[in-house]
Amino acid sequence: MDEFDRLLYEGSVQLPPELSELKPPCPWKKPIGQICWGLALITITLNFLGLDTILSAVGTALLWLGLAPLRRENSGFRFAYACATLYALLRLAVVLFQATPLDHWLAGLIGQEWNTTTGPVPLYYALRTVLIQLVLVFAVGGLWQGLKGVFYQAGQKPRTAAAGGLVILEALLIPMALIGLEGWLLVGPLLIVWIALLVNLRKISKSLDQAGYAMKPAPVAVSSGMALGVWLGLHLLMIAALPLLFSRLPAGVQTPVYGTTASDSALRTQLLELGFPEDILSQLDDRELARFEGAYGAKKEGYRNSEDRSPDGTPDIITVEVPVRDEKYGFRTIYLAYLYWNPNEASGGYMEGIQVAQDYQGVTAWSTQPDGMLKWQDSAGNAYTMPLDFWFDTDNAGTPCYYTNFSLPEDVSGPTEGFLFWEAVPTFPETVSFYNFSVTAAHKRGAWQYPYTLPSELLASGFHAPSWQWRMYQWTSEGRLAPEGQ
Repeated sequence: MDEFDRLLYEGSVQLPPELSELKPPCPWKKPIGQICWGLALITITLNFLGLDTILSAVGTALLWLGLAPLRRENSGFRFAYACATLYALLRLAVVLFQATPLDHWLAGLIGQEWNTTTGPVPLYYALRTVLIQLVLVFAVGGLWQGLKGVFYQAGQKPRTAAAGGLVILEALLIPMALIGLEGWLLVGPLLIVWIALLVNLRKISKSLDQAGYAMKPAPVAVSSGMALGVWLGLHLLMIAALPLLFSRLPAGVQTPVYGTTASDSALRTQLLELGFPEDILSQLDDRELARFEGAYGAKKEGYRNSEDRSPDGTPDIITVEVPVRDEKYGFRTIYLAYLYWNPNEASGGYMEGIQVAQDYQGVTAWSTQPDGMLKWQDSAGNAYTMPLDFWFDTDNAGTPCYYTNFSLPEDVSGPTEGFLFWEAVPTFPETVSFYNFSVTAAHKRGAWQYPYTLPSELLASGFHAPSWQWRMYQWTSEGRLAPEGQ
């Protein structure tokens, strides 16, 4: 030990304890740590208890907070910070859209579908996923270039392979999402590589702290804790409040009905003699009754529950099928699905949906698109009707179906009744043909739900939602179409 070293050693003993225990500054540790945690929470999603939304929101904020103090170091960090800001705004817009009908409106506006290995999805969802992930790729790419620039400025060889690897891996997630790859055998190895790259990125902060490069953090207007709290509070406000504003669907065209809807006619008497339920027949007006001209039979299925049962929002379903003579086809069958909402149900409800699946076990008949009508009386005793508009689509199993969404009227006295009509013509009218159909009703029980979901989406997915959110009831009929006399 030379004289100079000896003097330093002796002098260090005389230093105050608080100075001798000081650690060297680590300005890169916090921002790089926030960036790593942000990328981890963004990329790894847990799809239960709303964690997919919460964790991605926290990850987005941490990514932005980590890049904010670095934005003045070089152009790479500035580009990454701008992309992180855009990424945060896009993720916030997704939360806003999913809490309102905007998501469905945009999906319908763009139209078309994107086919994946797990089934078709709206093209809008695929384009949105690509856009958001591409912005994240650019943000990680800017981070990579910014780190390389810092090493060059410190006069050292860049050790940023981990950041470059993350750019490639985040970019690979785009085609994986478009293809719909799932399963640990496919995703597991990539996940292991991704975790290793993230750990190595975390170690870069130590290399930068030892490189002797003096970082000058850019000022941030608010603390990290306050920024994270405001960000999460904004998400919570959107998720909690916006769905309540759109808990009901817009009212359809409600037409008042004047005078009686039932008139005495030979056809009405004939249908009664064939076994058509009298209480349902009395609610049909002359235009609806004319559908059954040429009837030579009637078959009723289903039942109506007692009116003192516990209300659950789902309607009772009764189906009536009436074969009628037809000059062109020999015969055709008119179907009526009668829906009865108990008077004890809470007036108005929230959302209702109906799915009609026709001939779902074969192609033995040609069916028409259903058309329907709601009928009720308000508290003043005035009668009203509202049309139900159906559209064609397939469910998740590829079964052709027709759907309609609506909300029950709010001012109701007594039951609300629904009348759905469609026709079936057998492919070979001279033989007996099988014809099976189902009518499924979905009832939204509460005002709040996130993301915003229409009853038709739930019916098409085949997903059994929690009972506190939805109630569903299905009536299935298996029968045959036979010519007169058989």
